Amino acid sequence: MRTLTSEQREYAKKLLDEAILYQIDLEKGQFRSELIDRTTPVLWFGDISERSWLTIATNPSAGQFLDRDGTLRYETTGPFVLREVDTPLTEYRTDQRFDQMIDSYNRYFKQPDIYKTWFGREGGGKLEGFLNGFGASFYGTGEAVIHTDFFPFPTKRYMGTIAQRHELEETVFGQTFLLRLIRLFRLRGIILLGREHTERYRTIDPTATWQAPEPVPGYPDAVVELGYSEQFSVPIIGLHFKPSEQFIGLGNRPDCHGVSHGTYGSTAHLRNIGKYVRKRLEEGD
Repeated sequence: MRTLTSEQREYAKKLLDEAILYQIDLEKGQFRSELIDRTTPVLWFGDISERSWLTIATNPSAGQFLDRDGTLRYETTGPFVLREVDTPLTEYRTDQRFDQMIDSYNRYFKQPDIYKTWFGREGGGKLEGFLNGFGASFYGTGEAVIHTDFFPFPTKRYMGTIAQRHELEETVFGQTFLLRLIRLFRLRGIILLGREHTERYRTIDPTATWQAPEPVPGYPDAVVELGYSEQFSVPIIGLHFKPSEQFIGLGNRPDCHGVSHGTYGSTAHLRNIGKYVRKRLEEGD
């Protein structure tokens, strides 16, 4: 694994400190009950020293940190930095802690105890299956992929069910942090995971231009929207479906041909969809 440049590391520390300060503020208000105890912000997943595709979703999921009974999945041996019991987040605003957190993000997919239920396993389905069809991988079997989220704070509940989510989206942090974080990365392009994430990205990047949404042939409910970000000089792929979720986030109803969305979500079909999206991207207009 390559190392970050000194400029990358210093910029990452600046962003991390900003995220920690914002989480400290969140812990003082109503949102505190939604945050997973002892967690620190997770700014990204994967090795950012490489030129990569970037997938974007909502926020780090509870499954990354919690077992089904609500207890922490790991203590000091896990892939992310957890605070010591009863230790305030303010004590993690040090260079040593910043380096520890940054290194944990960067080696995420190289670590043994990571949560693959959402990302998918090597050679398997879910998001990794789609990416394999696209010619990319989180695990080194194609063009490199890293992941980030609109909000870097792990929550107990799915973010879409939290009432305060819309208030957070309208804050200065919610409007600007992701774009400033993206500047840290060396990108081939951006892949937005879900229609709502495509719409949200559209509102925060005024330099992005978009083509009309279109269905993937053979999968009429799997809609893709291609675009280009002028400020980052990279293509954007807006997926109006979610490869990592049950029924790829489209519900359990069949499409107009009577095909179940569960069929769309099989490994073979996700790879077919990924392969088509790559072909369509390379064709251009």
